[in-house]
Amino acid sequence: MTEGKPQAIIIGGGLAGLAAACELADHGYKVVLAERRSSLGGRAYSFSDPQGQGEVDNGQHVFLKCCTYYIRFLQKLGVCDKTLLQKRLQVTVIDPHRGASTLRSSPLPAPFHLLPSFLRFRHLSPLDKARAAYAMLSILFTDRTKHNKLDSISFYRWLKDHGQTEAAIDRFWNLIVLATLNDDIREVSAELAMMVFQEGFLKRADGANIGYAAVGLSSLIGTEAHRYIEERDGRVILGQKTEELLLEGKRIGGARLADGSVLRGECYVCAVPHQMLLSVIPPSLRSDPFFQRASELTTTPIVNIHLWYDRPLMDLDFAAFVNSEAQWVFNKSKMWHLDGKGQYLDVSLSGARHYIDLPKEELIERFTRELRRLFPKARQARVERCLVVKQPQATFAAVPGSAKYRLPCRTPIENLFLAGDWTATGWPATMESAVRSGLACAREILHLAPRSEQKGGGQQAFDTSTET
Repeated sequence: MTEGKPQAIIIGGGLAGLAAACELADHGYKVVLAERRSSLGGRAYSFSDPQGQGEVDNGQHVFLKCCTYYIRFLQKLGVCDKTLLQKRLQVTVIDPHRGASTLRSSPLPAPFHLLPSFLRFRHLSPLDKARAAYAMLSILFTDRTKHNKLDSISFYRWLKDHGQTEAAIDRFWNLIVLATLNDDIREVSAELAMMVFQEGFLKRADGANIGYAAVGLSSLIGTEAHRYIEERDGRVILGQKTEELLLEGKRIGGARLADGSVLRGECYVCAVPHQMLLSVIPPSLRSDPFFQRASELTTTPIVNIHLWYDRPLMDLDFAAFVNSEAQWVFNKSKMWHLDGKGQYLDVSLSGARHYIDLPKEELIERFTRELRRLFPKARQARVERCLVVKQPQATFAAVPGSAKYRLPCRTPIENLFLAGDWTATGWPATMESAVRSGLACAREILHLAPRSEQKGGGQQAFDTSTET
């Protein structure tokens, strides 16, 4: 306790924990955040290039303009000038056989803003385009709150029931689903996939505008969030694993760290991955059906192959691919405004079950060969260095039936709250979902706390109304 401030203990320094910590600090809480790693950001982090050439992101993270909570979090930290957000959606989709075609927004209002470019989209036949338009209208007019069975079936099954061909599924629908839900369209819940299309493409004309960091992720978020918390009388503890939350009566009474010290506060936010939850909560709660549900969630991997070439191969900021293993390629040299004659590319593989166990040497050989097929300039280029980053448990698997295993922020323990992109935010495992979960915890804590304990709440505090 410091100067009468209520104290909040945050376990986990990913986006969810940081969002909760910053919000509570704004409302007058003394925040103590403990993170087992040596840096903040969770799965949105960067590290020093082993060859001393700056930062390398663990994986390419993008956000959309519909990610309003994440964007407001960037505004809170004062780092929006370190990001770029498209004024209008523009994505070039390349097929090595059919060439390039671009999906872009027009001045038309939603949901018609993509129609002109979609009609010119060369990767689908006219009949497939007509069928896709029909399915998109069906999604537009589906009230997901009244269709509980959507979470029990795959989006692939729903699309087949609505007349979609394999070509349309592979060349259009899966292009979006694989990148946003981190899994193949045949494996994901129809409910979550529909949510992506409704929020990103149908509700507003600018919802799917793509944004990304123009600097390394740790420079963007981790460093600034650390500063933000400490400037508001908070404390950040790095490199200390939380061994166990301590149950005292019907409340959490402390958090025991690996060094044996115990953090104590009025409320506790457990912002750890779902696969770590049962190891952190008190042993007597680990068999509780409420907490056990989280153990039913599974995970899907992401693999990123970082390649530094001696010359430029592509002019675009990024491109998506069909009929190619490459999925998405990001031009980090252009996105980060890097100087030099060469080019730094990041090949991002979502739902990477087929790649996660392959040796790194095989992945490098496989994808440098693929880039030679996709980019003629690569056939004369030399790979100067390369790096593979594997994330075996990158996100929870958005499989049919997963919704019932995503826990709410409130728990049966009155002063214990859960945060993480895997919790019941209604969003896929994204940076937006993580921030929403942290703010949901803060909202609940502020709602339950006596008003005399809330001494902050300046201009940078989030609106704690019940926005979803």
